Amino acid sequence: MTTSLFTITLTRDQQCDQFTRRLHLTLGSSHKLTVNQDVCDYDAEISKQAITVADIQDIGYLIATTFANASTLQLSIDDNIAAQYSHQHWFKWLSFGLALSSYNYRHSDSPLLQPIMANFSLLNATDDDNRAFENGKILAYSQLIARELMNKPGNVIYPQSFVEAVEALAINDIELSYLDEAMMLEQGFGGLMSIAQGSDRAARLLCLDYHPQHPQFTVALVGKGVTFDSGGISIKQPRYMSTMKVDMGGAAAVVGALNAIAQLQLPIRVIGLCGLVENMPSGKAIKPGDVVTMLNKTSVEIISTDAEGRMVLADVLHYAQQHYQPDYLVDIATLTGGTGIALGKAYASLMGNNDNLIADAQIAGQACSEPLWPMPTGGMFTTALESDFADLRHGSEEPDGSPCVAATFLSHFIQPDQKWIHIDSAAMSLGMNHRKIYSKATTGYGTLLLTELCQQLILQDQLH
Repeated sequence: MTTSLFTITLTRDQQCDQFTRRLHLTLGSSHKLTVNQDVCDYDAEISKQAITVADIQDIGYLIATTFANASTLQLSIDDNIAAQYSHQHWFKWLSFGLALSSYNYRHSDSPLLQPIMANFSLLNATDDDNRAFENGKILAYSQLIARELMNKPGNVIYPQSFVEAVEALAINDIELSYLDEAMMLEQGFGGLMSIAQGSDRAARLLCLDYHPQHPQFTVALVGKGVTFDSGGISIKQPRYMSTMKVDMGGAAAVVGALNAIAQLQLPIRVIGLCGLVENMPSGKAIKPGDVVTMLNKTSVEIISTDAEGRMVLADVLHYAQQHYQPDYLVDIATLTGGTGIALGKAYASLMGNNDNLIADAQIAGQACSEPLWPMPTGGMFTTALESDFADLRHGSEEPDGSPCVAATFLSHFIQPDQKWIHIDSAAMSLGMNHRKIYSKATTGYGTLLLTELCQQLILQDQLH
């Protein structure tokens, strides 16, 4: 019996040999995507037991790299697979994977970002199909912005140069501003500035404001931007220390998402706030046992200077609420190793105070294949924050439940009526080479998730 097919024809815009490769996507017995080039009727057959959104992204990358010299790729998909997703989903996520296929980080002493994408076009497509395909390219470029920021070393990307790199992007419809150290000290950013004080690199609070006419609502996205995390006085072990340049992954994801949101022209106001510091040991550095007064006037006892991210986030979360009164507040951070121990590289952890927002974030994560797993806050996790010397400790000497303790600490800086979620993405920044699109280096995790979450919130607002 002949299986009916959904066929997508793609042309590569750069100079290649003028020939076509015909590919067949079908269900198979393997749990991994496989490419078999020893088949009849096609140049290759791609198969897997079940096809996910992640697989569609990886298929785009796989066919572009496997058949790098072909000018045209024709992908025929069995209808029983194609019917699992709308045509627009196929075009968007294939385009995303195709665009990433030529990215290969190359070091430069300049902080300026120059991500390179492969350029493919659809043949014989409708306007809706082409729009979805172009949206995939927007998402790919936006993620590459985040990946470039994360790939660059700490001697190239530090708070001020991070701001300069983003400013040079000149993102359409984005108003960029920042607070410098003098401004933050004057306003009372005690948490953020306590972490910054050990470094010779000056801290920054970067603000990206996307403000279309008559927005449906306002979302504030807060990203942890520790451009290098030595651990401070509580210095880290040498193993993996070199990877601590990616501790600004939350801030990088916020920048990538703001680029996508602006290019997609979403009908909401989105504020991106990146708390940018370098956490270093020195004679000026904060010490365990010190007490710091935060922006919201809460006094906090420092336990480990390697629990620096929550101090940065707490001040920026308070600032976001005071200055923008967002309908939704989302923070994302490479915050705790405990999340990776608990969930590996399958999920980032998700915590918050609003069940509907938590559910929307989970839906968004599944839709773009940046999945989230909910974890608890409050309750017994408050015990670790009890201090004899201040209003709060910022953590415990014990590692038990560290992601939940960190989120519980952050919850003290959230106003009672503020809808808020916290995403801990530490394990997702590097080493995701089980995915084709992340064959090496960093991932830019969170760019897709934050963009998809904003789209999900728009959908929910329209439904209600």
